Amino acid sequence: MPSCRDNKNPDWVANRRNLFIAWLLPGLLIVISWLAALPLMATGIIWAAALTWMGIACLKNASQCGRRHCFYSGPYFILSALIALCTGFEWSLFSALTLNQLALFLAIATPLICILPDWLWGKYKKHSNDPT
Repeated sequence: MPSCRDNKNPDWVANRRNLFIAWLLPGLLIVISWLAALPLMATGIIWAAALTWMGIACLKNASQCGRRHCFYSGPYFILSALIALCTGFEWSLFSALTLNQLALFLAIATPLICILPDWLWGKYKKHSNDPT
């Protein structure tokens, strides 16, 4: 796996422009669409697209430079996108789930998933050929 330390594969989280495009902008779209009180289906689609974008960015960052929390947040965002889509379409398993409940879950779980792994085990995954 490439390393962020060699600067050939920069950490997107550490780059302000990439951070904005990959995570902050989609996060703002989620908040704006929630506050705008759009129809449930429209909000579910917007949230699903934004969360998928964020998840793909995390998985790319994880594979590109080994940022530890991205290994967890990537699948988390993609699963959250699926839940948002199911909630928006009121599909059976998620018909009782509201977007307010999903927003609360995202507001609590996202910081935990994005901060705790780096704090507990370090920012970058160690490589099998890396002695440090």
